[in-house]
Amino acid sequence: MKMKHFLEDTIIELEKNANHYGVEDCKICKGIGFILDLEVHPKDFGTYKICECVEAITKCDGNPPYVYYDPKDNCIKDCPSKKARLAIKKIEHLERNSGIPPRYKHKLLTFLDSEVPNSENYYFVLDHACALIRNYGKKEDMMGLYLYGKTGSGKSLLSCIILNELIRLYQVEVKYAKISRDILGKIRDTFNPQSEYFGEGRKIEEELANVAVLVIDDFGVQKETPWVNNVLYDLIDSRYEKNLLTILTSNEPMDSWKEISNGRVYSRLKEMCIEIYLDAEDYRLKKARSIY
Repeated sequence: MKMKHFLEDTIIELEKNANHYGVEDCKICKGIGFILDLEVHPKDFGTYKICECVEAITKCDGNPPYVYYDPKDNCIKDCPSKKARLAIKKIEHLERNSGIPPRYKHKLLTFLDSEVPNSENYYFVLDHACALIRNYGKKEDMMGLYLYGKTGSGKSLLSCIILNELIRLYQVEVKYAKISRDILGKIRDTFNPQSEYFGEGRKIEEELANVAVLVIDDFGVQKETPWVNNVLYDLIDSRYEKNLLTILTSNEPMDSWKEISNGRVYSRLKEMCIEIYLDAEDYRLKKARSIY
């Protein structure tokens, strides 16, 4: 119950600072203008839809370009629901291009109520995660996160929840990238004439370097060659210089980078991220045991 109340209070605070497109005193959407409907497309973890408060003031047919004819002024006007409908369209676009795995699609802070232990460590972790989301909405300076812990401790889940909340609350462009598959693997493929990514190395690197918020998952699983270390340093250094929000997950503490590339990656990480250890049992094994 303690975790539930903590999350409820935090979500209320975050939603106050969200982009609002609905009726301010609406008890359903809290003024945001849309809600995540978990009853629709349950296999796809729900879908966003217009809130009842916005439906009540809608004057168009609900289709683009979201305009209506006003006989009193004898002209075409934007529908009062237009901003909320465009926000949903933008959210859908951001989700498609985010790289967030289907397993984590639409997983929000509310999902954690039944998934994480009531431990002091998790309160500490969630407090930093929620502060990051809150400060982003206020456009305040913030540090990224370096989340490390054992396999199955929930690092990837939490990082994707942060991305989902940033999309929902502020319609921020985000990117989730597995270090081996989405970064190193794709860049390697750009040298292969048979690959769909052939010749697009610079494009991939620039996309990762410039996206507003980037999650690098499984950071540190590959750091055995000078080429890998140079790629990672260039990416981290570029985001550091642009002061862009970066979240990294790893099985190893940040100190493991001290001796790599003369400590260049390590020094950047220390300045741009708060290092946090997730102390939790493997939740995948926990779920597997629960069926017996």
